Amino acid sequence: MANLDDLNNFSKLKNIDHTSSPNNNAPCVICSTIRSEALPGYRSLRFKKWREAPKDVCARCAFASAVADACVEQGILECVSFDINGEPYHNLLWEVENQPHLGGSEANEGGNFDTSHGPLIPRWSNLLWAAGDSAYSLQRARSFEISTAPGKPSPFPDIPIRSPKWTSSSTTNVMNFDKARAWLRICEQSHPNCAVASRTPNLPARVLDVRNLPVKLYEPSPGESAPYLCLSHCWGTTRPACMTTAETLDLNRRGIAWEDLAATFRHAIDVTRRLGFDYLWIDSICIIQDSESDWRHQSAEMINIYENSHLTLCATASEDDHGGFYGDIPPERRPHKITVKGPDGIDYELLVRTNLSDRHLPLPWGVDHDENREKYFPLLTRAWVFQERLLSQRLLHFTKEELLWECSGLLACECYPGIGLHDYRPKHSEPLDKRILSLSEAASRVPKRKPESLEEAAALEVDETPWVRAVECFTALSLSFPRDKLPALSGVAKQIQRRLRPDDDYLAGLWRSTLLPDLCWWSVGKKQIPQRWRGPSWSWVSIDGPIVMNKFRQRAKNEICKVLDAAVRIAGPDSMGEVESGYVVLSGTICAGRMKRGPHVDPKILRYPMSDARQDVLLAVSGDERLVFLDCLEYLNDGTVAVGQEIFCLRMGLYHDADEFCLILKQAVSVETSTMNESPCYERIGYMMGYSGDLDRWCQGQPRSTIKII
Repeated sequence: MANLDDLNNFSKLKNIDHTSSPNNNAPCVICSTIRSEALPGYRSLRFKKWREAPKDVCARCAFASAVADACVEQGILECVSFDINGEPYHNLLWEVENQPHLGGSEANEGGNFDTSHGPLIPRWSNLLWAAGDSAYSLQRARSFEISTAPGKPSPFPDIPIRSPKWTSSSTTNVMNFDKARAWLRICEQSHPNCAVASRTPNLPARVLDVRNLPVKLYEPSPGESAPYLCLSHCWGTTRPACMTTAETLDLNRRGIAWEDLAATFRHAIDVTRRLGFDYLWIDSICIIQDSESDWRHQSAEMINIYENSHLTLCATASEDDHGGFYGDIPPERRPHKITVKGPDGIDYELLVRTNLSDRHLPLPWGVDHDENREKYFPLLTRAWVFQERLLSQRLLHFTKEELLWECSGLLACECYPGIGLHDYRPKHSEPLDKRILSLSEAASRVPKRKPESLEEAAALEVDETPWVRAVECFTALSLSFPRDKLPALSGVAKQIQRRLRPDDDYLAGLWRSTLLPDLCWWSVGKKQIPQRWRGPSWSWVSIDGPIVMNKFRQRAKNEICKVLDAAVRIAGPDSMGEVESGYVVLSGTICAGRMKRGPHVDPKILRYPMSDARQDVLLAVSGDERLVFLDCLEYLNDGTVAVGQEIFCLRMGLYHDADEFCLILKQAVSVETSTMNESPCYERIGYMMGYSGDLDRWCQGQPRSTIKII
């Protein structure tokens, strides 16, 4: 891809494309010659700060450079690249694919839009600020948009003119409910994947009747149907007076005083009425919070409650129930004002917003849990919300700046009607959104037939299945109550089973058909042990924090380890909810060693481990020492294991490069009864990557054993 290191030397540019200059008849020496081979669908222009505007540059390129220079001067954007002479420069990138773009009045606030033929994107008002012009630079590019200040003329037709509310310091007067109604109408009429069933769904066991004030907790008769909305929210540390308990149930049936409702609830009720709906479901009001049986029954119904909801309202920017839907826009998130001379020589007042990928769409789920999401999208850090978002047909997010719309057919925000495929994220790191449960997409990433054996399942390359991605993202999120780990993912598990694994058994977060490789998960970073037991040690459910599912299953030696039996005992009515106990029985080779602490150097590659050498945990077997990774470092402090204790290495037969994945076990303190009481009983405490030669030597002469893990 060509670059322009010196814009003063225009005579060297050749092969001008006369059709590329958008604003004058003469060919532009910049935009008419720069085409990206490394970035298909993008143009990249390199600008230095001009002392004199070049004569052979089109009005578009000259104006874009002036905008960038003004942003740099005001500190809105930063020059971080330097040429061979040490002079700073910057790259502007924009999409040039044949997408329809907004122009004239269509780009203004409140304009009509049509998304039936794909997203509508203003080409020249949405730009990327990059330190280079390669695919790597695009991944790290900073996106920004330019708009015309309210009541001011626009320098180009496709640079939208904003209404005065766009510069408001509070979202109270900013939210555009006409646009929300339009999104809902388009979704209902034009999105086949979002189509509501022909019949109106049955109402949940309890809903809020918001038709009149005070609102009431309504218990519909069996089979009663009507459209309703759901609320997705962060509870926070306090509990509102309107929360339903055995004591307040009758009071809430008669009516809930407006002042007893938390701000988030009041706003949700207001939006429900604005959008023309009569019923709203809020978990803390519609579930009896101090009733164990009611909570278990309602949590088992969560999949139906959110799937059947016509729309889910999300308090995305609120960290508790007092934050509400509306509030002050943080100063750093408000548009910046700049003045730039246009092609006609007139000064134009513009507004600049940066970091579009952090604003326009809910951020990706997963282990990339960052401070920006904590600060601006606290709802998306909660584990329960992961399920609520995936199961809902459509969602309306209330952020610190504007409304965001999300459904299978459209991702949009208030400032532009549709973003869709052409948003500002790197194309290779799409977020995990509700479309993960789409059968058409997910089916392409799962085996075309059910494996004939457990060993065959281990050999399948299924590391990108929806379930694996869901678990890795879910475990990175926060959960207030450890006991909710399985219930908070129960609805997603039921969807996966119904659509992709109809003949499979769910075993405390793992699946029977891929159980051998599923057992080979590992934790990421320091983990905390839940104070209350909630799952067997062989399941990722047993610890807190993000985990990674096995990625080695395509290279398996099936004769090394086999699954003989597995079962869990369910604690309540939800077949994919809480469990009371569980075990797996494996046939394999196990060797004993001692746990040690101390520095470690891998003798094969002479590389120190990433952790502090003093914190290394080692397995010592036959004079060898291998690095062990505990599932929780706290195991060394709470008495779970101790230095010098006998621990065991179980070969799993799954590989990564030259390393073989092994489970690290300890003898179980208490042995649970099962059909195989004669089997030695162990608990998982971690994993190890071992060289096959070492493992062969350690296990030489060891008979194949039957191992039970609880």
